[in-house]
Amino acid sequence: MSVYEYKCTKCGEKFEIRHSIFIRSKDKEVCPNCGFNQAERVYSSFCSGSNSEGSQASTPTRHFG
Repeated sequence: MSVYEYKCTKCGEKFEIRHSIFIRSKDKEVCPNCGFNQAERVYSSFCSGSNSEGSQASTPTRHFG
């Protein structure tokens, strides 16, 4: 399962939905905050890196708001 980020076009709430990459809804997602059904997918980047020893990758931190 993949995690997809969405943002409500009415109230601005950001939320995540998990579903298979093979299931793509043609309808807009429903905002859990206000119930409006016009949330749009947010395309985010990811970050990876390593510590000074080069043996462990750092864990990215997600911020909302």
